[in-house]
Amino acid sequence: MASLIYELNSDGKITKKAEYTVDPQKALINYIMQYKRNNWNTWQYPHTIEGIRESGTVKNHFYYDDGSLVIASYPA
Repeated sequence: MASLIYELNSDGKITKKAEYTVDPQKALINYIMQYKRNNWNTWQYPHTIEGIRESGTVKNHFYYDDGSLVIASYPA
């Protein structure tokens, strides 16, 4: 399964940031750990990160608030 990562900034601009070949929740965890926490040791990634939430209306769509950004992960 492929997943896409997007960032939405406070101005409403949406930017595609990454693609992963894992499910959307795992892709979001990978992106946060790699690009926000600068941790590339994938063996030690958590199974979840506090603050990640699944969409209330669409299954398999995940979001994370990172300051003034919202990071989204969707199936490709």
